[in-house]
Amino acid sequence: MKITKIYIGILYIVTIVCSLLFIIEEHYNIAILLILGNAIPGYPLAKSLLEKNGN
Repeated sequence: MKITKIYIGILYIVTIVCSLLFIIEEHYNIAILLILGNAIPGYPLAKSLLEKNGN
């Protein structure tokens, strides 16, 4: 489970850094789509991966 937490953490860090770079370059729509397209669907995925169930 530790590797799963590290993997999810890296995915969120990369998403945030890329979004910040797009915001700095004034590409706000791309940054918003990046956050909405990755971070929001990624939360249920991360939650399900961290649960201790057999499925």
